[in-house]
Amino acid sequence: MLFRKLIACTFLIIPYIACADSNTETLERIAIQQQTLSWMHGGEWAKLEAMIAAYNNDFPATSGGTHKLVVVWASIVDTFSGVAPESGIGLVAKKWLAASPGSTCARMLQALEFNARATRLRGEGPASGVDPSIWPEYKQLMQQEKAFLLKNKDIADKDAAWYQEMEIVARNLGDKALLYHTLEEGSKKYPAYQNIYLQAMEARLPKWGGSAEEVEKIARLAAENNKARSGMANYAYIWFNAISFQPEMASLLRENKIVSWNDMLQGWHDRYKQYPSTRTLNNLLISACIAQDKNAFTEADKQIQGQVEPQIWPRGLSYQKCKTLMKKLASPENTPL
Repeated sequence: MLFRKLIACTFLIIPYIACADSNTETLERIAIQQQTLSWMHGGEWAKLEAMIAAYNNDFPATSGGTHKLVVVWASIVDTFSGVAPESGIGLVAKKWLAASPGSTCARMLQALEFNARATRLRGEGPASGVDPSIWPEYKQLMQQEKAFLLKNKDIADKDAAWYQEMEIVARNLGDKALLYHTLEEGSKKYPAYQNIYLQAMEARLPKWGGSAEEVEKIARLAAENNKARSGMANYAYIWFNAISFQPEMASLLRENKIVSWNDMLQGWHDRYKQYPSTRTLNNLLISACIAQDKNAFTEADKQIQGQVEPQIWPRGLSYQKCKTLMKKLASPENTPL
C-alpha cells in the first residue's frame, strides 16, 4: 500500500500483547481463497452463498483486519483475470443462476461481468493511453451495469458488496452525485463495512477529480460511524490506503495538513486493539516514518520484533531507510525524508 518537518505529538503507549505473525494474514487469505474457488468450480453454490451470507453478518475479518467478504469476492474476480468474460465470469454466473434462480450472489456476479467486459475493453493503463474511440462503448457498459444494479437492488439487502460495486460504477462514470448517494445510503445500512468507505475514498482521490479534503471527509465519516466500536481506527485505515493509492499525498501527512497525524496515530492504536497483528504494526511503522514521529516509530519497532513485511512497504521507502531517518531525527540536524 503506502505513506511521509517533524511533528510534535503525544505518544500513546500500546500494551505489549501477543500478536499474529506476518505469515498469518497470508495463510488466512489463502484458506478463504481456496475454499471459495473449490466451491465455485465444483458448483457447490449453496455452500458458497452460505459463506458470503456469514461474512455479511457483522463482517468478520482476518487477523490483519481485511474483511473476509472482500477476500471472497476478490478471489472470484481475480480467478477470471485475463479470461474473456463470456467464457469466464459470465459463464459461471449463468451456471449459478441455472442451479439457483434468483440467487443474489449469482446476480451480483452478473453485475461484475459488465465491469469485466469494460475493463477488458479499456485495459488497465492510464486513461491518457486509451484509444478515444473506446470510451463510448466503455461508458455504455458502465451505464448498463448501473441499470442492472438498480434493477436488482434487493441484492443490497443481503450483500454489502452491492454498494461497493455501485461506487465503482459511479467512479467510472464520473458521477459524483451517485457516488455520494451510494456512500450515504450504504454507510447507514452497513456502517461497519470498511470497503464502502475505502471504495468511496478511492473514487474521490485527486487523480479521479476529487480532493484531499474529500478524502478527509470520508475518513471522518468512517471513524464517526464506528467510533463506539473501533475509535479512530477507520480514520487511520482510510488515509493509509489513500496515500498508498496516490503517494504524492504523503506530503500532507509529513506536513500535518488536512490529515491529522494525532488522529491517525490514535487510529492505529485503536486498530491494534482490534487486530493485534504485525500487519497493523507495519502500517504504523510506515505512517510514523512518513510523519517523522520518532517516538511512535521506536515504540512500534520494539513491538514488531523484527517481523517487517517488505512487500507492503511503499516504493522508495524501506524499514532500514526509516531506521536511518529516526537516528538522524535524534541528532541536532534533522534531515527530512
